[in-house]
Amino acid sequence: MAEKIIMPQGGQDITEGRVVRWHKAEGDPVKKGEVICEVETEKAVFEVESPLDGVLLKIIVAEGKVARIFSAIGFVGAAGESVDLEDEKDATKGKKEAKDTGIDVAALRKKVAAKSNAAKDKVKASGRARKLADQKGVDISNVEGTGPKGRITEKDVLAYVLAYIETAPAVPEPATAATPAASEPPKAAAGTTDLRGKSVPMTRMRKVIARRLQQSKQTIPHFYVTVTVDMTAAIDQRKELNTKVEKDSKVSMNDMVVKAAAVALGELPQVNCKIDEDNLVYLKDINIGVAVGLEDGLVVPVLPEVDTLSLKGIAKKTKELVNLAKAGKQASLTPGTFTISNMGMLNVDNFVAIINPPETAILAVGSVRKNIMVRADNSFQIRDTLSMTLSADHRAIDGVLGSQFVNKIKYCLENPQTLLG
Repeated sequence: MAEKIIMPQGGQDITEGRVVRWHKAEGDPVKKGEVICEVETEKAVFEVESPLDGVLLKIIVAEGKVARIFSAIGFVGAAGESVDLEDEKDATKGKKEAKDTGIDVAALRKKVAAKSNAAKDKVKASGRARKLADQKGVDISNVEGTGPKGRITEKDVLAYVLAYIETAPAVPEPATAATPAASEPPKAAAGTTDLRGKSVPMTRMRKVIARRLQQSKQTIPHFYVTVTVDMTAAIDQRKELNTKVEKDSKVSMNDMVVKAAAVALGELPQVNCKIDEDNLVYLKDINIGVAVGLEDGLVVPVLPEVDTLSLKGIAKKTKELVNLAKAGKQASLTPGTFTISNMGMLNVDNFVAIINPPETAILAVGSVRKNIMVRADNSFQIRDTLSMTLSADHRAIDGVLGSQFVNKIKYCLENPQTLLG
């Protein structure tokens, strides 16, 4: 019996994908597990494998066309087998669902921008609409209702999601070790040296990154808290740990930062929250996103329940997720509650990051540097230090809480035995 080739989701908030390239033509033989096509979502490019041995019977979604997630984009089966396409007529509708709700997407965006900074009264919405908005991390007060007396329906939320598909903030792959002083800046990515005078269309991923981060900066009142951390003891602790573990579990500096953040989130759960209308929702699980830079964008694999993992467990799980992301394969779909943006490998002293909604904070980590520090007895020592900056949502976190949180991370890193439990 013929089997469908399904458009993968590729991320928690993804609603559609585009077929980039078919590796096979109709009638070509295929093996189970063989890459049959590539699809692009807002998060990354994914390879789609054949579900069985046979031939590619039918291509439903041509290269360059968009289809909804979980819809059939083709069929594989035995040679000469017939395919019933009746149920697949809507596969390439993509964003048409937004049109079916009667909502003008362009007008919707203008209304959202006008409403985003205004205080909202209690929103009228159906239970299903609220549930979907919560799942997608959507501020339901931004959604335009089309139901009776402006009531927000489930379709209204879906239309909003299709108009504002979410992605993660643009940050590079996490560092694996302290960065020495560089004699020259990092090399440009391949193919970027001949761009002068050219106009290059944004990729889907880059478009969504731009829209997402603009929305974050325009709607979230960011404030920033910076501390300098003495990493000397942490570096020594890491060296000692890595003499006792296997290669796939070797601990990076970023793993130690992740563990320290998990400890801080556990002790100060007010930071591990999201905003739902006029409510602060304190989250049960601590799920930390670790950003991975790709050629034309990035993804943020999430370490679920990271507070339950040891340093060795964090190191092993992070490597697994990073390798999946780089291979264009789907990593964890667990929603993040906090993100770490580490540019330590790029020879950066410090920077500030943009919050990834619906999270309320993100930590920016710079490079390790040799610096002269004054000790308690007024003596001078050369120490390994790094700068960290917390970006926080002032609607949920105030200055005192922000400083307590980032100083707790600092304490854990300067006293790395606290990370070994």
